[in-house]
Amino acid sequence: MKLNTDQIEYYREHGLLFIPEIFSIKEVEAMHTVVEDLIVKDTPGRILEKDKKTVRALHGCHTNTEIFDSLVRHPSLLLSACEILNSDVYVYQFKINFKAAFGGDLWPWHQDFVFWDKEDGMPSPKALSVTVFLDECNEFNGPMYFIPGSHKESLIHLGQIESSEVKDQKKDWKSNFRAALKYSLGKETIAKLAIEKGIVAPKGPSGSVLFFHPNLVHASAPNISPYDRRLLIISYNSINNIPSFKGQPRPEFLVSRDYTPLQPLFNKILV
Repeated sequence: MKLNTDQIEYYREHGLLFIPEIFSIKEVEAMHTVVEDLIVKDTPGRILEKDKKTVRALHGCHTNTEIFDSLVRHPSLLLSACEILNSDVYVYQFKINFKAAFGGDLWPWHQDFVFWDKEDGMPSPKALSVTVFLDECNEFNGPMYFIPGSHKESLIHLGQIESSEVKDQKKDWKSNFRAALKYSLGKETIAKLAIEKGIVAPKGPSGSVLFFHPNLVHASAPNISPYDRRLLIISYNSINNIPSFKGQPRPEFLVSRDYTPLQPLFNKILV
């Protein structure tokens, strides 16, 4: 797959681009098999929901699983990221976000770049996230909400909303991935943006792919449906945008410090 001029222009204007069914059912099933094996392992990059049992997220598993190492180099994803950013890239972050049926909690309204800037010292938002739908995303199972065009506004200057839970865990990197996010946007800001720009929720079958900008305002509601919603998210960063870490960096499985430009795997399929 190669992005055309209209698709790139759409991404630049709206901050996101949705392409259905890039990956086949067989390829998605192969990824499911690996995820089911990973989800039961108590690894450092595994985050649980408030119930301390339901998995909320897995991080960094592209470094120890062949299929996900291949996925980050898949030409349809990697070359598209390079084209949009006009640069070679590396994997800045790799995660699988879960919304288990009847148990997946919300993600508050936020921008990703504020975390990458304040926590890691990323110089600019010259990065992007590529989301692979491991399940069908529908109106019932907590799809991601986006405010299109909001990537053109850096909202860091508005400060952040911090709950008492977050204040008690400022030095804990896991607080960036719980339902009470360290940096989130207030109701008035979201209401203003939504009135001006609207809200969209890309939905589609498993194997679909969504590209989105790190300054695009987004969130998701709890999943009270009987349908799982798992999203695999690869965040690519330009090799010209290397973070300047100050103090103790976040763990390697969370924020990669291997800046080797990725090369596409043209002759290797996922299954």
